[in-house]
Amino acid sequence: METQNLLQHLESKAIAAHNWTSFSPEKRGEQMIKDYSEELAGDQQELKEANVDEFSISEYSARYEKFFSSYLGAKSNCFSVMITGGSGFNNRKHAKANRSEHRHYEIFREWRERAKKAIIRKAQPAKTFVSELERYKADLIKMQKLQDIMKKCNAIIKKSKGNDCTALLVEAGLSEKNAIEIQKPDFANRIGFASYNLTNNNANIKRVELRIKELEQKESLREENPITTYKFEGGELVVNYEIDRLQIMFDSKPTQSELNDWKAKGLNSYNWSPSNMAWQRKITANALWSVKRMLPQLTKV
Repeated sequence: METQNLLQHLESKAIAAHNWTSFSPEKRGEQMIKDYSEELAGDQQELKEANVDEFSISEYSARYEKFFSSYLGAKSNCFSVMITGGSGFNNRKHAKANRSEHRHYEIFREWRERAKKAIIRKAQPAKTFVSELERYKADLIKMQKLQDIMKKCNAIIKKSKGNDCTALLVEAGLSEKNAIEIQKPDFANRIGFASYNLTNNNANIKRVELRIKELEQKESLREENPITTYKFEGGELVVNYEIDRLQIMFDSKPTQSELNDWKAKGLNSYNWSPSNMAWQRKITANALWSVKRMLPQLTKV
């Protein structure tokens, strides 16, 4: 379907929405349909690129049209004294219609942003420490490469002694634009990469290396014993390395008083997962320590 035709069936309603606010309602209505059709087409493309399935995109489009149509309906109640004339102009009714139109617009725009984020988030694969490990390793390679490039570029700039060295900087890994920019003095009259750039990047490298080490340890534990269950009176604790979560599951729903007692012991640091029907938190040394506070009888966790 062509972009300009996505909302074509609402063109008459868009024109009617401008009957009492514009001297050219047809032109304004047609332009409005074009603008919002382009926006919807852009949203559809964004969702496709995020690997959202066709059904969800179709459902989003239908709801987009519904909100847009509702907005047009509210807009059609608005009127301008320039169009209707000043005789008998109802200021109170005018203000009420404008407030309604503005609120419908806000609801539409707020829904659009929330809906796109929620659909895209749902389409993404669940994060596990395995996927996180892959991401951190990829980040580490980029950081190490950047550190190497910054060192090489600073050495080239120092050796050039003020002469243009763009070609050498590009060969070292910079884009031509960045190669030119890095040779210009900064606010402190320095050229090249400032020492704090290298220091900060190096600190990030060390942080990521530690995180990778921690995740690799979890990987080893996952391979040895991915899911371990510990029973306690009234429920069970699951150390689930498959999803990198500690899970507390109760045999029956706790009363509010019982839940408050559990939260006082440490359950307040857990989040409820409706999909897993469990209270969960990421597996960390601190999280494992908190188990001993809540469930001192489980000495082997």
